[in-house]
Amino acid sequence: MPFDYSNAPPPRDLELIPDGTVATINTHLRPGGAGEDGLLKRSKDGSCEMLDVEFTLVDGLYKNRKFWNYFVVNGTTQGQAQAVDISHGWLKAILDCALGLKPDDMSAQARAARTVDYKDFEGMTFIGKIGVQKGKPKNDGSGENWSDKNVLAAVITPDKKDWHPVEQPPPFNGGGRRAQAAAPANTAAPVARPGWAQ
Repeated sequence: MPFDYSNAPPPRDLELIPDGTVATINTHLRPGGAGEDGLLKRSKDGSCEMLDVEFTLVDGLYKNRKFWNYFVVNGTTQGQAQAVDISHGWLKAILDCALGLKPDDMSAQARAARTVDYKDFEGMTFIGKIGVQKGKPKNDGSGENWSDKNVLAAVITPDKKDWHPVEQPPPFNGGGRRAQAAAPANTAAPVARPGWAQ
């Protein structure tokens, strides 16, 4: 049925979450069809693979606001190898915060807790500090910059004063490896997210 959009309000121009905001954050992986379990996204030139993560604030003044980060986890160049090390550091910090592990705890129990698959990050909740990244120049010759955006600036691990235990949501549809041990095997195909929800 046709609709007259003449009086529709203009799109809202949301302000960025202020730099330095500390909040509880939930992770959602946006699968790209590459790598382990199809959870990775490949770069346009095929030279690296990344975790595409959507972060949602679950408390505070900016509850339900979202921002996104890529974490390079496989690469073919020296720069990408450095990016992989940096990404692994971020992912370790998220695990440490979510699981209540001190970053310097290298006990057998801590190492076992940190030995996870990418899918185990789905739904993980942690405490983070949000930053603002200045927009970089566009590659289209226009001389314009991309808009500024929110990024993950820090993860609050148990060695920091702002850390507190964070309740993890129950796993969805069997969740990760920890939940699957107790759950009966599910032989049905997983529910695919529709295209509009990607």
